[in-house]
Amino acid sequence: MNRTELKLTLRLIPFLDSVEDVEDGLVRVRDRRWLAWHPDVVTALFRTDRALRHPPSRTLSPLLGTRSVLWLDGREHAAYRRTLAPLLRPARHRAVVEEIVERAVGDLPETPVSLSSWTRGLTLRIIGRVVFGVDDDVLLTAFSRWLDRRLGSRVRTLAHRCLTPGATRSDPRLDALLLHRARTAEPPALAAFLPADDLRDQVVSLLFAGHETTASATAWTLHWTSRTPGLAERPDLLDAVIAESLRLSPPATLAGNRMSAAGMVITPSIYLAHRRAATYENPHVFDPGRPPPPPGAFLPFGGGVRLCPGRDLALLEIRLIVATLLRHRRVEVTSPIGPPRSRGAAMVPPPSLTVVATCRR
Repeated sequence: MNRTELKLTLRLIPFLDSVEDVEDGLVRVRDRRWLAWHPDVVTALFRTDRALRHPPSRTLSPLLGTRSVLWLDGREHAAYRRTLAPLLRPARHRAVVEEIVERAVGDLPETPVSLSSWTRGLTLRIIGRVVFGVDDDVLLTAFSRWLDRRLGSRVRTLAHRCLTPGATRSDPRLDALLLHRARTAEPPALAAFLPADDLRDQVVSLLFAGHETTASATAWTLHWTSRTPGLAERPDLLDAVIAESLRLSPPATLAGNRMSAAGMVITPSIYLAHRRAATYENPHVFDPGRPPPPPGAFLPFGGGVRLCPGRDLALLEIRLIVATLLRHRRVEVTSPIGPPRSRGAAMVPPPSLTVVATCRR
């Protein structure tokens, strides 16, 4: 591992900040691997995505499994996406999301809470209901603890990634509980349509991808809303606020690896594409009034054949959580914002970011 790759691995966000001003939007990480964020390169990658391979993440593939839809290619990948698409349609789950969000906001204490922890627990409960059809807080708590043991800090993530690389990091007891719950779900959202040998990897992938990034995006949106005077009183600007939060604080920093037939790997950087000064005026300023960006410059949910299949469901959750919370509560950030943290390849607010949500009288 060379110096550049070591920096990318050990200090992801500081490294991305250090190359932000590279004008051509390309940085060589190592021989035959590049990081790219120029909008023309990103657009070309997404346009030719079906012809490329998608090597798995060295951090996430031991957790999610080699049969996760995130790593499959070609017809197999397309078939899995067609199977999962009906499950993730937002219209199918709007009433469930509204019910869970209303309950969570009603139960929120009027004392300081960790914003990231609250949104993560809420979005995990939502995707748990989507996948299993019922609430199972015991199972979801076990799943959350399993993730935290591997991604909850930089040291844990590096140990998980670098020690005995390639080894599985699954928990057989947790897997058995997840599979039992998936097979007894009513209606059978997954078990009736997926091969038995692949069910575990798809369930874990859905639970992980279906809550981590949505929780982070929601927390960042609430952070920016609470820090911008008057914004909480403008529900007409909610979609613009969410979009600008996704630009400036994208929950995923990278958009997955693309490999050509010749073995060249290019990884689009969402974080750098969203902060490119040649694309965005004053890119570090939170401005919901920005004009629409050009193609290849705004990719919070990835793109190409890897465009997040849960994008519309995630946007529904963010809108409903933020709108419901601001309708019922006055949200005040009670701690200074520190530097964002890496959680795998995700960018999350620091745990020290706390808010107080007082009831509107």
